Amino acid sequence: MEVAYFSGLEPELAERDATLKVTFFKSPDMSLFPLESPGRGSARHATVITALLVCLLVYVQNVHAAIYTVGDSAGWSFNMASWPKGKRFRAGDTLVFNYDSTAHNVVVVNRGSYSSCTAPAGAKVYNSGNDQIKLVKGQNFFICSSVGHCQSGMKIAITAM
Repeated sequence: MEVAYFSGLEPELAERDATLKVTFFKSPDMSLFPLESPGRGSARHATVITALLVCLLVYVQNVHAAIYTVGDSAGWSFNMASWPKGKRFRAGDTLVFNYDSTAHNVVVVNRGSYSSCTAPAGAKVYNSGNDQIKLVKGQNFFICSSVGHCQSGMKIAITAM
């Protein structure tokens, strides 16, 4: 059995309490990947290796995705402006909004709607009380559209790298 070490990944995986599972297969029919083949054999090997590396990269990026509960134990509530401070958000991270669905909601808005506390027509409105929203790269804005709630600080702006 062989053990593979991925130098440089260990701190990131430990920080996110994640594991990286690598499975090695031993094929009894090595004709699938001949060591020497005429013509385009080396190109075939390069294609297979490139595809495997792309799969590993996609997997590692997903391992890095974090889950944040907005407002921590208090949940999605008033005076949220300071909650994102000190946190490092990345595209693909998930925000979990926990709240009383009979009183609140979560609306994804742009900067202008965030500033004016208005939910534009056609905006995505979440109202389950336990919503999970993936961050996109750049600025992400969220408000509660219940009357007076956004004006009372039930809104957050997050920049994801």
